[in-house]
Amino acid sequence: MTTVTLTCSVSVDGFATGPGGDLSRLHRWLFDFEANHALDFEDENMAEFRAAGALVIGRSTFRSGEEPWGEHDVFAAPVFVLTHTEREPLRRNGTTFTFVTGGPAEALALARNAAGGRDVVIMGSPDVARQFLAAGLVNRILLHLVPVLLGGGTRLFGELPGPLELVCDRMLADDEAAQLAFAVVHHA
Repeated sequence: MTTVTLTCSVSVDGFATGPGGDLSRLHRWLFDFEANHALDFEDENMAEFRAAGALVIGRSTFRSGEEPWGEHDVFAAPVFVLTHTEREPLRRNGTTFTFVTGGPAEALALARNAAGGRDVVIMGSPDVARQFLAAGLVNRILLHLVPVLLGGGTRLFGELPGPLELVCDRMLADDEAAQLAFAVVHHA
């Protein structure tokens, strides 16, 4: 069965973006903003991302990534962009971005089909994260906890419909981020 993993960088005080939507501190473990290129590493922080058969992101994540991704082929799988605006698919740097307006369930169905039995990763946007969690469509949460208190920005989880039980199944840490992986407990 396909595992659906939600992944996001988050500050210790719970923000997925800094003030004004700034991502530079939260993504320093992943991206060299001064040199404007993705860091090249293949460790456990990126294993699930690289192994995904498809990815789902929000419109904001797509827009904020266009410039830093540049001409690099960042994604090794098709990407489905959850948005309110209809748009033709975009092929860029070897990746096809398909824009989906029908909500999380439709985006996930398309991603699962494209993944061909491999896992699906949902990344980025706090709004997209909340939508998928509220709909009960997430099996795992993979957080990159960045050792910083931002004091403001966009909260990752905000309001959710009731408690969501998690079981921690992995913890790794280095100077730039701690990786925390949780299985989501779905009650029958």
